Amino acid sequence: MNVQLSLADAKTVALNVQGLVTTPAKSSLKDVQAVLPSLGAVQLDTISTLARSHELVHYSRTHGISRQQVEVALWADSAPTFEYWSHAACVLPIEMYPWFAARRRAFAARKSVWHNMPSSKTLKNIRKRLGDGPATATDMGGAKAGGQWWSWSETKEGLEWLLAIGDVVCTKRVGWRRVYSLTEMSIPSEFTSGSHWVTRQGVYGPSDQECVEQLILDGMRSLGVGTMSDLADVHRVSGHHATRAQVTKAITNLVESHQLTPVSVEGWSEATYASPEILSTLAKGKLTTGSTTTLLSPFDSLVWHRDRVSRLFDMEYRLEAYTPAAKRVYGYFAMPVLHNGNLIARVDPGRENQGRVKTFVAKTVTFESSTKPKAADISGVAQALVRAGSWIAADDIRIDTVKPESVRTALTTAVRKAL
Repeated sequence: MNVQLSLADAKTVALNVQGLVTTPAKSSLKDVQAVLPSLGAVQLDTISTLARSHELVHYSRTHGISRQQVEVALWADSAPTFEYWSHAACVLPIEMYPWFAARRRAFAARKSVWHNMPSSKTLKNIRKRLGDGPATATDMGGAKAGGQWWSWSETKEGLEWLLAIGDVVCTKRVGWRRVYSLTEMSIPSEFTSGSHWVTRQGVYGPSDQECVEQLILDGMRSLGVGTMSDLADVHRVSGHHATRAQVTKAITNLVESHQLTPVSVEGWSEATYASPEILSTLAKGKLTTGSTTTLLSPFDSLVWHRDRVSRLFDMEYRLEAYTPAAKRVYGYFAMPVLHNGNLIARVDPGRENQGRVKTFVAKTVTFESSTKPKAADISGVAQALVRAGSWIAADDIRIDTVKPESVRTALTTAVRKAL
């Protein structure tokens, strides 16, 4: 018989495993370095409003850190990380490297990534150059071929192809540029060899089924509780990289080996699973209820799977950055506001610099309660705004639009009190 969980239990589990229940009064570099291993993957994206998304993910789970501390934690020469295609382009703990062998094989089988297949001469030249040490595409002649922005040079196409199939790896970024190196020069041998590994499509590593199982299991580590689609979405174990049959078999195997436990969650219709360890901790009353109060990046792993966000928090959330401005409802980069265990509002942020005065601008604040938000929710949004403003060293906070407009005065007052 399945373990029965209330929706409140599912929220508590999710927020605890995501590291969003408490934040230290003052975080150290060690706290920053602990974020990635606990999440399993941190998504990268080019959009930067308050900061890059990977910096916002760390900001939401720590306190008093700088953007530079995040970069050091992820990209320092001693950082045990690499970048690869997971949920999207993500920073991953180095020990995850073997489990993307199936994905590397899938790219090799397709014989393309996103652009043209580079010539054998280009690939040979890249390998020879990287034999002398790590380099960016710029170091090797440039990333673009000219013309439109997505027009890559053949060298860049070659680097991305070799990255996709595993001959090359990225363990560092400098000025947002990937630094490429030969895999054998940057990944410890313990993560590139195994006694029972196999070769297919020229890619050596664990079998495809082993990879799927480990990625599903790692997905559970960052979710705590989830449906099959939730678990598969964490590392995008679907489409070109695994069949539904492989995912189903992986979950069956993990249940039979007691690494996943079938559960039922109040209001959820799909088959759902949970981590046995987190269920034990929940049963002992050792999980923290509620949450920290913070703005979340739209690319935060708590809100990756939009259907799951709806089931957990009753929020229909979509990123509108790629929606024409006239059709946006919440704003270009509307960030969910987490407070007291719930997603209570969205804030579309911005910043303005006039001389020496820096202003954090809440271009649009939209409460989930469209009638009359609770006083506690107004206070929560105010706290989130003040904390974000402080993080970017803003001298002032300005609120442009509030929905509903009737709470503008209350929100403005709450912000002034919290400053």
